[in-house]
Amino acid sequence: MSLLSVKYLQDVTVPPKSKCSGDLMPFSEYLIVETNHSTMRLALFPIATALLFCSTAFAQPVTLYPGDTNNDGVANHFDLLPIGVAFGMEGIPRPGASANWQPQILFPPWPDALPVSGINKGFVDCDGNGFIDTFDLSAIVLNFDSLQNNAQPLPAPYPPKLVDTCLSCAKPDISITYSRDTLFTEEGGFDTLYAYIILRYPPNVPPPSGALGIAFDVAYNYDPDKIVDALTEVYPDTFPDTRMYVIATSTAARFWRLPAPGRMGFAAAGRGANVFFISDTLFVAKFIIDDMIIRGEEQFSINISNVLLVNNLEQIVCFGEVKQEPVLIISPVSEPDLKGFDVHLSPNPVRDILVIESPDTPVEKVEIHSLTGTCLFSASAGDSRRFELPVEALPSGVWVAVVYTQQGINAKKFVKYP
Repeated sequence: MSLLSVKYLQDVTVPPKSKCSGDLMPFSEYLIVETNHSTMRLALFPIATALLFCSTAFAQPVTLYPGDTNNDGVANHFDLLPIGVAFGMEGIPRPGASANWQPQILFPPWPDALPVSGINKGFVDCDGNGFIDTFDLSAIVLNFDSLQNNAQPLPAPYPPKLVDTCLSCAKPDISITYSRDTLFTEEGGFDTLYAYIILRYPPNVPPPSGALGIAFDVAYNYDPDKIVDALTEVYPDTFPDTRMYVIATSTAARFWRLPAPGRMGFAAAGRGANVFFISDTLFVAKFIIDDMIIRGEEQFSINISNVLLVNNLEQIVCFGEVKQEPVLIISPVSEPDLKGFDVHLSPNPVRDILVIESPDTPVEKVEIHSLTGTCLFSASAGDSRRFELPVEALPSGVWVAVVYTQQGINAKKFVKYP
């Protein structure tokens, strides 16, 4: 006879172990053997015993929480990395699977685990359909920042489970650049600042020496009177489309668990393959600056921490450093006891001579800046309250006059026309 398939028998009436005892034989000692002639029930004691012995490591039920793929006790952006490592793999579906944050039993568990952390791949199959794919990301977002402490095996921090480091992998840096190095605002108005977060690699790195995915925490200078955080937006680099993302901001994550204002979570990963080995933009963040209570000069910067890079073998990839130059925010709003301090520009629009008047305090210096924050030139005003500045050499467009006085700094936009 020809053997077609072997599987455990379920929900059957088992004959007595012997005619004398009347005891039932343990279920694990029975197999179904399907042939091209008939289906027969065989008591294959030695084979069954050997199979059970070999599968001892996977015989214990797995209790998991959907979205906590690395079983560290919390669902967050770092849980994208195991999905990237195990992407495309198939295993055992989870009976009664749900995306709800509640303990769910997987038995039998998947017959294999992640290569370094040893986490059973059933944890990574968030939706429980037996496939690891992009649909598993939804449970991370749904349960973002939810906590648990009773999974089986018990949860433990993820990086300590990663005991293998790729010493031959290239070490990238992160650079943060801004659309403007100086931000000028007008009283009662808003301005926009873009931050570009770029993963930088040395040239000519082969894909095997790159990284499959990266995850980290983001914090930035948050003041509810300065940043309109409800309008903060993040745009990941979606080219090439082989990348997956989990991004959380104080407004963009789902339901009631969100990062605090001024914080983000970011993760990007390839689908089973290294996708980071050349310098490339990870994401662009858009910030809306409200100048109404900013006083004088302030700095805006982004802090990136807890950077974790892994390759497609789940090895840690060493990280370099974060490099950036903070943005200077200059506001015309003065201190409360300087309420009368103001600056007037005329004519506006202007063609030849721009007149700067400061009725309340003498003008010391005037700088002309572009809208991107670049200073084109400056001129001393000689502590006068009225200063005439030739601007006929300026190209047509919108410019910013930054006026330094004895009582502070003010900035005003003006239009230069031919």
